[in-house]
Amino acid sequence: MSDPSAVHPALFSRSLCCNVRTATVAFTVYYLVSSLLVCVDMAVWVFNGKDMCGFIHSEHLTHGQQMFDTTSNFLLLVVMMISCIFVLVGLRKGCSHQLVPFIVQLYLDVALSVMSLFSGPWGLPGTPTYEESEKLVLYFTGEKELGERDMARFTLIFGVLFVLYLLVKVYMAHIVTQCYYVVKMAAEAKESQGVDKGVLVELPSYDEALKLPSKDEPPAYQLP
Repeated sequence: MSDPSAVHPALFSRSLCCNVRTATVAFTVYYLVSSLLVCVDMAVWVFNGKDMCGFIHSEHLTHGQQMFDTTSNFLLLVVMMISCIFVLVGLRKGCSHQLVPFIVQLYLDVALSVMSLFSGPWGLPGTPTYEESEKLVLYFTGEKELGERDMARFTLIFGVLFVLYLLVKVYMAHIVTQCYYVVKMAAEAKESQGVDKGVLVELPSYDEALKLPSKDEPPAYQLP
C-alpha cells in the first residue's frame, strides 16, 4: 500500500488544466517583462517626455507629486522584478521561501488594483483605470466626449473587463501560492527520503546468516 503523504504533491501540482509550476513560470516571466517595459516607458517619459508603450501618466499632479509618484512606482516595479528573479531561482533550486516576496507582491497588486477603483494613482503602472480608459477611447474615436448612450455602454464594458482583470490577478496569486506549497512539500519529501536512506541498514538473508561463521566456534584449522 502506498504512502498517503506521497499523493499530496500530485494532487496540488495541477490547477484547472495546467501544471502550477509551469503556470508560475509563465506568470513570473509575464510580470518580469511587463515590469521591465513599464520601467523603460517611465524612464523615457522622465527624460524625453514621450511614451513608448502608451501608458498615460498623471498630468493633473504638480511636478513634485509627479516625481514622487514616478519614483515610488519605479521602486515598486524594481522590487517586483527582483522578486520575479527570486521565483525563477527558487523553482530551479527547489527553495520555497524564495517565492514568498513574489506572493506578497501579487496580493499587494490585487489590493492596489481594487483601491484604484476609488483613486487611479493607487494602482501600479499599467493598471487600467476608468479615467485612462475613457481617454484612450476618446483618443481612438477622435471625439471630445462620449454621449449618454456611449458612456453607459463604455461603463458597462469597463466594469466587466475590470472584474475579469481582477479575477485573473487573483487566479495568478492563487496559482503561485499553490506552487509554493508544492515546492515546500517536495523539498520536505526529499529531506525525509534522505533521512530514511541514512538510517537504513541492510540485513543478510536467512540463508546468508546460516553461512556466516559463529563467534563461539573456533577458527578452522589450516595446514602450514
